[in-house]
Amino acid sequence: MSIGKEKVKLEKLLVSVASVKTIDDLNLEIVNDGYREYAVIIKNLYTKQPNIFGNLYNYDLREIKENKKFTKESYTAKARQTNFTVYRDSVVEAIERTMEYISSYVQ
Repeated sequence: MSIGKEKVKLEKLLVSVASVKTIDDLNLEIVNDGYREYAVIIKNLYTKQPNIFGNLYNYDLREIKENKKFTKESYTAKARQTNFTVYRDSVVEAIERTMEYISSYVQ
């Protein structure tokens, strides 16, 4: 699959993940699906261009995974909402950063 197609997927993914604001089971599943899909896309990009996407693959995925873990381990509703927002924002920032890398370095 071409890198341009991956960018289109990322744009669609960004719209769905960025629209989520509060935590509930449905919204958590939307963000989790977005994370899983982003992981597949970044792995494909990393396989094609490891010099360009290496840091995103290694560091952004780790950061998102840690934020997801903090969301699951939250005890209070307020802490869970705060950690969910951080988790969602880390997914959104990773997607935006990846699209920026594609625009700047590949095309």
